[in-house]
Amino acid sequence: MRTRYSFFCDFDGTVSVRDVTDVLLETYALPEWRDIEALWQAGDIGSMECMQRQVSLLRCSRRQLDAVADAVAIDPGFPDFVAACREAAMPVAIVSDGIDYCIRRVLRQYGLDWLPVHANRLTMSGDGRYALTFPSAHADCLSASGTCKCARMRTLRQPGTTAVLIGDGASDFCAAREEADFVFAKGALLDFCREQALPHMAYTDFYDVKRVLSNPQQGPHDAERRAADPTFAGYFLHG
Repeated sequence: MRTRYSFFCDFDGTVSVRDVTDVLLETYALPEWRDIEALWQAGDIGSMECMQRQVSLLRCSRRQLDAVADAVAIDPGFPDFVAACREAAMPVAIVSDGIDYCIRRVLRQYGLDWLPVHANRLTMSGDGRYALTFPSAHADCLSASGTCKCARMRTLRQPGTTAVLIGDGASDFCAAREEADFVFAKGALLDFCREQALPHMAYTDFYDVKRVLSNPQQGPHDAERRAADPTFAGYFLHG
């Protein structure tokens, strides 16, 4: 039998080509959002406080917000990846420190809004102002995130499966270290996995991920990637 997996996918910059929240803030937030971003980057505040304060600075109609989300493309390989996982009865969940409404709006364009989404919840006041609540927060979250990915993965992981995280950024660091058995990583997450010597593989898009899962004994296709990710082989073999 092939090893069974539970897949956990970051959204912004992983499933989506661009960070939806960043596009919204750049387009419709009061300029103070950049000062808040600087505080987060300096480590003075956690991502939950950062997101909460930034979203409160948005000034746009729901129609304008929808138009921004509708213009965001996803990784072209993601629908095929999800279809392959569904056929194999392997669960896929979105775990994101982004905005649930925007994530679902983007996924709806691709017929994927049935996927479970665990993210920060957007509320709309009706006067072009917005707020966030945090149904997936956890008091002990090491990252002080609105969505504690570690807690979500512990809760959602199906018994007896290998937990696979797919991501690209800082919001994935803690889950990669604490909860994932294996990580498909790019961007800052790839650097983190290498520094921490975590079981991982570099990827470019979801076509890469699907190719590996479809040919688990082959592994990375070139020697450079195989050498860079020596922990890969033990996780994707037929049992």
